Amino acid sequence: MARTNQDDFFDELKEWSERKLLLLENYTAAASKIMGIAGQVYYIDGFAGEGFYEDGSKGSPVRVAELALNYQSEAKSYALKCINIEENEKRFANLQAATSEYGTLVLNLQGTFVENVDRILRKVSNQAVICFLDPFGIKGIDWVAVEKIIQRGHGTRTDIWIRFDTQILSRLYGFFDSRTSGADKKFGILPRVFGIHDKNHLYNLLKGETSEERLQKALKVYEGNLIESFRRVRGSGFAASYPIKSLSGQCKYYLVFATSHPKGAILASEVVCGIEETYQRELQEYRDRQSLQLALFPLEPTEEEIFNEKVKALQSDILNTCRGKTLQQIDVYMSIWEKWFGKIKSPHMTAALNSLKNNGDILEANGPLSKDKTRITFRN
Repeated sequence: MARTNQDDFFDELKEWSERKLLLLENYTAAASKIMGIAGQVYYIDGFAGEGFYEDGSKGSPVRVAELALNYQSEAKSYALKCINIEENEKRFANLQAATSEYGTLVLNLQGTFVENVDRILRKVSNQAVICFLDPFGIKGIDWVAVEKIIQRGHGTRTDIWIRFDTQILSRLYGFFDSRTSGADKKFGILPRVFGIHDKNHLYNLLKGETSEERLQKALKVYEGNLIESFRRVRGSGFAASYPIKSLSGQCKYYLVFATSHPKGAILASEVVCGIEETYQRELQEYRDRQSLQLALFPLEPTEEEIFNEKVKALQSDILNTCRGKTLQQIDVYMSIWEKWFGKIKSPHMTAALNSLKNNGDILEANGPLSKDKTRITFRN
């Protein structure tokens, strides 16, 4: 039998996939400590794969299971359990073998994410959830299932990471009104993913002069759906995207993050920022190797210069957004969150606020500018 691209996907861990998995691992480790205050935290891996790549690298199910086992071994006050879903029979058998040592910390379910979502909801009940959907392409992340995870009940904490493959989306978009065999079925995947069943309306929403314009519109429509779905059930929603790129600069896909909780949104941004900083260092090293040059006299800006430039731009955006208002520090952060997603960490925010205070742009603060609940009054 001929091998498919999906088979190749599990051969070896590509450098960009390692970045994605490290992001997920770092976020889950940090978020589960916060979310676990209320009790059990469930990690849902909707497209789990085998647990290991063929080159022996650990996949997401094993990485998170190890984290859950560490929490249990160290008798942490918070606990993490894993639910993995895999459709392919052979890969599911390998997943079972790869996670067998973790006992009741892991539950593996065979089938599709859509087929298993109701069973998952019964299992997690009202506990906190971190959901990771990493399909090959975009098939299988049907909106009806994603929305069920989001709208599973009031007062429950749900954070979602979704791999959003804009390259495949672009190809499927091209089948609208095509007369080629199977075109209608191929384009028909998009209404299921976006939850917009009027094909003409969806086509017009995604229409653009260039491929890049269409891709950005697709991201905005999808993020908007996530935000609105969270708002309906929890009163607030946040969503943003991070491009996963190769060292050659090619955008492989986007990771879309969504939540209803400001602290989850800030944590996601700061984890992404750390991953991006590492990527930029690796990128520079790759370019140096490609050009066979030793950076004895680097022309690149220093980390301090980059930090200060970000703080300067951040000051301007904060003042433009918050001028004349009195807000808690966390609300100030969220006012610029979408624009600055994955670009700053808390020290950037604190430095920007301190500069604004020193410049007289902050009239009053009832506590440290680094604290979430400090009330800050900005000048008009």
